[in-house]
Amino acid sequence: MKTRILTALVGVPLLIFALVVRGWFAELLIVVLTLIALDECYKALRAAGYQVCTWGGYAAAAAMWPLSRFMGVLDPLLLVVAAMGISMLGMLLNRRPTFPDAAASVYPLFTCLLPFSMFMMMLNTTYGRVPGIALITMAFGIAYGCDALAYLGGRRLGRHKLCPSVSPKKTVEGAVSGLLGGILFALLVRAFFVHVLNTPMPGIPAAILLGVIGSVAGQVGDLTASLLKRHSGIKDYGKLFPGHGGVMDRFDSVIFALIVMYCYTLVL
Repeated sequence: MKTRILTALVGVPLLIFALVVRGWFAELLIVVLTLIALDECYKALRAAGYQVCTWGGYAAAAAMWPLSRFMGVLDPLLLVVAAMGISMLGMLLNRRPTFPDAAASVYPLFTCLLPFSMFMMMLNTTYGRVPGIALITMAFGIAYGCDALAYLGGRRLGRHKLCPSVSPKKTVEGAVSGLLGGILFALLVRAFFVHVLNTPMPGIPAAILLGVIGSVAGQVGDLTASLLKRHSGIKDYGKLFPGHGGVMDRFDSVIFALIVMYCYTLVL
């Protein structure tokens, strides 16, 4: 527990600094996190016995920063489609291409590359009058608020297993507590931006809806990451964050919540 706390004391200020400063520093940080997350997924898939092609993922992640910084164009969907095309080409050039290996090669593109590219695109964009950075902050608040309340609710009230074959400790009561926590933190983030920073934000009904959908998405992301770990026979994706694991261990719920926020920007 001390290691987890010390890691949080270092990591949280760095994250806040990146979100406040933004610009090239935050963009490069996102690229680094994307590359590490991809590497963690590829290693987990190899541990499960798949022969994955990494060309598309790494090439697309490396292209994120120059596309965003110098060309001003970063379409997450086009980026993933291009990465998928390169990955499929690499698989077909393999001596013995198989469908499971091809599917495994595409998996990290949707669970790592897509949400992190959405993160970068939202970073310096305003949707209507709502800044993307505010929605990103709400996504982090929903994901971590959901995680915290799910943990506390599960410990105190947990009786019924949620998905025992994937994550034996998670309970239905914990999931419901997490849902309430996500809504609460969505409202708290909204209140902070509106009343402290005087920043336009989604209305209260929209914030509640985002809290509900973001919490569900975050918990799905958590279980999806756990499913691959169980399938691969590994405990953690990496060791970048002592006490927490790797990038995918720490950001598994956040990246799915970010996808929800990006879809909301399409509505805006």
